[in-house]
Amino acid sequence: AGSRSAPARRASVRARAVEAPANLERLRITTPWEDAQITLKEEFGMTEAEIAAAGELSDEDLNEAYETMQLCRDFENECNQAYMAGKIRGFMHLDNGQESIPALLKNAIRKTDLKHSYYRDHCHALACGVDAGAVMAELFGRDGGTCRGTGGSMHVYDMETNFQGGWALVAEQLPYAVGAARSIVLDKHLGTGEAEDRIAIVFVGEGGAQNGRMAECLNAAAKENLPILFLVIDNGRAINTFTKDVAQNQEVFNQGKHYGIPGVLADGQNVQDTLRIGRAAINHVRTKGPAILQVHTFRFNGHSPADPEHERNRKDEKRWGRAAGGP
Repeated sequence: AGSRSAPARRASVRARAVEAPANLERLRITTPWEDAQITLKEEFGMTEAEIAAAGELSDEDLNEAYETMQLCRDFENECNQAYMAGKIRGFMHLDNGQESIPALLKNAIRKTDLKHSYYRDHCHALACGVDAGAVMAELFGRDGGTCRGTGGSMHVYDMETNFQGGWALVAEQLPYAVGAARSIVLDKHLGTGEAEDRIAIVFVGEGGAQNGRMAECLNAAAKENLPILFLVIDNGRAINTFTKDVAQNQEVFNQGKHYGIPGVLADGQNVQDTLRIGRAAINHVRTKGPAILQVHTFRFNGHSPADPEHERNRKDEKRWGRAAGGP
């Protein structure tokens, strides 16, 4: 149970009436743009003009989103085949089913922004402009990889695009991203000019967001009004544990209330709403201060290709999700 009033909760989250297996552990939600606008006005203090700008999607925006999502899906499928063939070794985590998030990054995150991803990082890197060949070479352990083959799947890093990315330990990336946001504030204070509306963005799972680092970082971000977006990728599982089995409250977008940081939830299976809501949250960070964006997704693959996926009702969920919940 969160602290929001019933009307406000309805403005952010609404259960979707779709036919699903009776034993499904995770239901799809919807976050209609017209409802999300209420949250953006009341909690983010956005003006009508700001909301209208975030909600306006051109044909070019949608084409770019589709191309990004298709690139990510194809890239991850190829990674899976190469892993099964023994060409990629070590740990690897795929992003199938969560492609609306890279679509948002491609649309609204700039090359100069500071990005801190977690271990499921391939598609985030691609969407932020890291060369696909360099990412694949890194996975293959080749010298042409982003870290010359020494980092592998979980450690894609690219200085040119400010992608400071995969972190192998759960929630480890959070304090580093807050430090990066603080560096932006210091650059502004020093008048370097290069920092004007740069932001930091950090990715964390909803399971990782239960980690104590999250509270520490929200406090620091609020205290210093840091330009950082906490992007919470909520696929309902903390590795193979159902998040609802271990988290008293799954509304991570409400974690910032104690610190005065606004948050909003988006249906990650609806790319249009993810783009609109995400762009609004990113604009808030660029112009006002920290925010939380929680994106509700379905992960179509196991935690890694080596995952037998034996958790309860998983196969029924995958079949249903791929048929009815793909972005």
